[in-house]
Amino acid sequence: MTKNYKYGRDKERKVARALRTRGASVRVSPGSKSVTDLKAIFRSGKKWYVQVKSSRSATPPSLTSKELARLKQSATKSRAIPVVARVTPKGIEYKSARSGRTLRPSKTKK
Repeated sequence: MTKNYKYGRDKERKVARALRTRGASVRVSPGSKSVTDLKAIFRSGKKWYVQVKSSRSATPPSLTSKELARLKQSATKSRAIPVVARVTPKGIEYKSARSGRTLRPSKTKK
């Protein structure tokens, strides 16, 4: 396991924990080949397909146009919202992969 892979997986788990504290049921993909890193279902019934991007610096890399298209296509098939979670030292920011607007997870706690 490379150092960068482990760092990325740690950040995926961090996002999963953060979503779980908001009452979501979260499944982390078993490997790095999936188009979605996380699948979250909120109590409201809303589904998020999440691609996590992280960086040790202030700006995580953006998704490539191919990654973005695959994320949107996968989410559409499952009636989910495609989300990019950007993890920086300052925290986690959730953005819609379709519109680019900032999203907030449901405030429903467990």
